[in-house]
Amino acid sequence: MKPDVSLNHQRPIPEAIRIATSLSPVAVRLGDTLLAESRTALVLHEPGYPPRYYFPRLDVKMKLFQPSDKTSICPHKGKATYLHLDMADKHLENVAWSYVTPRLDVAEISGFIAFYDEANGITIG
Repeated sequence: MKPDVSLNHQRPIPEAIRIATSLSPVAVRLGDTLLAESRTALVLHEPGYPPRYYFPRLDVKMKLFQPSDKTSICPHKGKATYLHLDMADKHLENVAWSYVTPRLDVAEISGFIAFYDEANGITIG
């Protein structure tokens, strides 16, 4: 019996997903607290979702974050791992995520960190 090679086959990424370097510096804040700031953030455009900024780890204040047990699978990007924001006066669950080993089609976001800005008072801009 021949092995099912389709198990190792990645579906093609939708052509509509685009990744570009941000044309201007981008910052992430919770109130007055700076969480991340970058001149080399990536912007990922995916149909059905708002554009997302992905920040290099070196531009994120990683001491403010703790790993979460949560993971999720995106058929186009791969397995995401999540981070909690853990400050002295604020703890927010799963506010950021990263694709440590994304699919090859979106390899440029490998290890970069994205943030939810729809809730919790986080602003990106």
